[in-house]
Amino acid sequence: MKMTRTRADVDAGGGDWLALAVLVQYRMATTEQMHLITAPRVRIEQTRRRLAKLRAEGLVDRITLPQAGRTRVWFATGYGVQVAAEWPELRGRRPPRLVSDPIAARLRVSHTLTVTETGLQFLLDARRRGEVCRPLDFLPEVHHPIGGGEAVIPDTLIYYQRGRRNSGGG
Repeated sequence: MKMTRTRADVDAGGGDWLALAVLVQYRMATTEQMHLITAPRVRIEQTRRRLAKLRAEGLVDRITLPQAGRTRVWFATGYGVQVAAEWPELRGRRPPRLVSDPIAARLRVSHTLTVTETGLQFLLDARRRGEVCRPLDFLPEVHHPIGGGEAVIPDTLIYYQRGRRNSGGG
């Protein structure tokens, strides 16, 4: 089985791309979560600079949680979602319910960060074990129609391949 590399696998300027794609898909993440998801091998200052750059470009925004030691929580803006929706890796996915302003983000932050943390733990475990679970293999709020206008929408769907990378099994 031949593995094709995606933009998420290489960082030839793809770090900004991955950071925005993660925020569009995950809905929200703290600076530390973004660091662990997108660039755990570099210093967290690089992740902070990347997020500040994306914010200056109008692609992401943030809120600060006063009760959590002034933790910054990042989310994609409407413009960021519009830009990322055209990328092949995100095309065809149901667009997230927009959290396009700080007040809306503050009201949804607790549950959303808990779901993000769950996905992060699966990702970290897969990395530790050498198994396959990439940042965009975590899909929050996947809409599953069951007929009659009804749907099941779980908090998340995770693609995770047990077994070693490149082993052909799993």
